Amino acid sequence: MSCPANSSFLGLDWLPAACRKLAQSCGLAVWGLVVALLGAASVGAAEPGASALGSAQPSFPAFEVAANGPGRIDTGPRMGVLVDASHSLTIDDVMAPGAAWKTIDRRSPNFGFTPDAYWFRFQIFNPGSGVLTRTVEMPISFMDHVHLFHYANGQKLEEYDTGDEKPFSARPVVHQNFLMPVLLVPGVNHIYVRLANAGTIEAPFRIWEPAAFQVANQLEKLAQGMVIGILLVMVVYNLFVYFGTRDKNYLYYISFALSYLLFQYSLTGYTYAYLWPESVWWNSVAVPLFICTTEMTVALFCNSFLRVREYSGWVHNALRGLIFGTGAMAVLSMVLPYNIAVRIGAGLAIPTAAFCLGLGYWRWWRGDGFARLFCVAWTSALLGVMGLAAGKFGVVPSNFWTENAGQLGILGLVVLLSFTLVDRINHDRSGRLKAQALALEHERSARASQEALILAKEEANRKLEQRVQERTTDLNSTLEQLQQANAQLQRLSMTDGLTQISNRASFDIAYAAEFKRATRKKNHLTLMLLDVDHFKRVNDTWGHPAGDACLQALARLLQASVHRAGDMVARYGGEEFVVMLGESEPADAIALAESFRAAVEAMVVAVDGMSLRMTASFGVAYVVPDGSVSAQELLAAADKALYQAKQSGRNQVCVADLP
Repeated sequence: MSCPANSSFLGLDWLPAACRKLAQSCGLAVWGLVVALLGAASVGAAEPGASALGSAQPSFPAFEVAANGPGRIDTGPRMGVLVDASHSLTIDDVMAPGAAWKTIDRRSPNFGFTPDAYWFRFQIFNPGSGVLTRTVEMPISFMDHVHLFHYANGQKLEEYDTGDEKPFSARPVVHQNFLMPVLLVPGVNHIYVRLANAGTIEAPFRIWEPAAFQVANQLEKLAQGMVIGILLVMVVYNLFVYFGTRDKNYLYYISFALSYLLFQYSLTGYTYAYLWPESVWWNSVAVPLFICTTEMTVALFCNSFLRVREYSGWVHNALRGLIFGTGAMAVLSMVLPYNIAVRIGAGLAIPTAAFCLGLGYWRWWRGDGFARLFCVAWTSALLGVMGLAAGKFGVVPSNFWTENAGQLGILGLVVLLSFTLVDRINHDRSGRLKAQALALEHERSARASQEALILAKEEANRKLEQRVQERTTDLNSTLEQLQQANAQLQRLSMTDGLTQISNRASFDIAYAAEFKRATRKKNHLTLMLLDVDHFKRVNDTWGHPAGDACLQALARLLQASVHRAGDMVARYGGEEFVVMLGESEPADAIALAESFRAAVEAMVVAVDGMSLRMTASFGVAYVVPDGSVSAQELLAAADKALYQAKQSGRNQVCVADLP
């Protein structure tokens, strides 16, 4: 089977910012010209063979092959052609004197999609006296039937019957292309080749000297290996970037690169040679399948990368339709006849290219700078395909660059798209930084305006106060004193004046809220009551200032170890403190209480040159509130455990026994 020249997408090289609009306009014009040329080439390829045939019963020049002659000879269109519409002609029929052989009246032996079988004939002249070994190459790897006959002096010397509808192992030479060795006897050697295909008929035969072929083959394999290596490196590299960023654009890019890689090397026969050499059916569906998956992933990448949904709903829906359509064709390509599947897949290529690339220019025209590299990347690919098409149809001489222009263009595309993704990330980061800077500037401006307003209000108030100062001095003084008293009262109502931690009232409010939260979340809630042992003795022996210093030191010690949201340290009353721990495992809470006890015992309080020591008793109670224990019961259990610690000799931790 055969496939037409692979279509791709057009981009545009960009100029400095001052000429950006002109560059975009010129780029669109170039893009339109390229698509038109490709369309014309496709039409030329699809024309039936009759339009490519010249006069009947011509004489054909012989290709002279000598021992020291050129290593490669391209037959080009210098052959005879005979159309076998009924697929019934035999070698005897085409060798008969009355056979309707005609010349090829075009610059390339390409006959497009046709249901007919084609016979080709050319002559090889060996001017020497010895037998020469040569290889006839059919460099189109997708051809259903390739049947070669070698005649000399009226005798058949070789016959090869091969094609991609046969297992790879049946080929005369293990190679992705069709290679057929011939032994050229002195004089004229007649070569007849019958081609039949569900796709296109192309016959760019080459005559190789074996050593020259080996050199060219090694160079070609090296080049293909480098292309595959670069593509795989880009895939692996961007796969790691995807895992790091989780940006789905990288996933679409990777899918496109892999789809194109499989399409290109299915088209050139490498996958049949090295991946599935015995799977004739899979090889027959690989090209249309991977054409469609390439188109689908390109549309996915374009839709996501260019953020079409944010700018145009109908364009987004059109792209979605293209995605679903190419995806459906990818599935149908495995059941439809090859000639139908490959025509539909190839037919979708240029509309997909036009649509996606047009969107790229549209976004660039609207000022989205990250779209410029998108256009450049696709331009390189489409120009490469144009070079490939020009070589295939004889517009330019066939050489290494024209034969590999498509791959070089796509290679440039894959590399540039990787840079495009990085450029968009930088573009987005720059946009975010600019937005943050603008927001910061607005915030500064708002603050300045607010400060100016405050100053204006203060000035107005000052002037007003000056006018009514005599009448309102006493009232303002009273109000100020009342406000201070209210503020002080508010602080006193929630903060213990001596230790500057939460007081009993503040604890009661927080405890009720935390108990409800623990009930809702089914978490542990722990209360830890502690009381300084023999605190009255401290006051009586060293005085109340010393006792106050001890309580302040104890509050600082407790507060330093309780930081989590939901946890709290409060003075419960007198020398009693309470510690509330939310979402804390019982074992951790008990260990914390023990660490508090040890820290209190080790603490030294310096008061007026004296070093005071003290101990404390701890009562710990914990529960997962489920309705069986109330908040008051949990508090009472902790208090009971504290009482038990004091009864048991003080300076210890006792844990309440709750269900």
